[in-house]
Amino acid sequence: MKTKILLVDDEPDVLEILSKKLQAAGFLTVTASDGIQGLKKSREEKPDLVLLDIIMPNKDGFTMLRELQSETDLSRIPVIMVSAKSEADSLFEGRDLGATDYLIKPIDFDELLRYIKKYTLAEPEL
Repeated sequence: MKTKILLVDDEPDVLEILSKKLQAAGFLTVTASDGIQGLKKSREEKPDLVLLDIIMPNKDGFTMLRELQSETDLSRIPVIMVSAKSEADSLFEGRDLGATDYLIKPIDFDELLRYIKKYTLAEPEL
């Protein structure tokens, strides 16, 4: 079974590029454009990993992460915060809320693949 990754970002170009690259690497992808959609899709899709932007309209990444962590069946999903925010405060806040890790945009795709493999223990299926 292929690893399913939920991408949550308010930038359509980021969602499209990451989704296409991850699909080409053999992963299933689901996308959401804000934390409200991201939470809904987390509940519906039960992804193996979430890549979560911080700054988004309606519900930011920290709020979504807090809500994910409060739901027993979702709290075990690894969440990698992905943001242009590189301040230490954001990194520590994400980790304090339960984020598995933190990547700074622009994302190095090979590094992202290493993180996905590390936290899902899955190899992409081609």
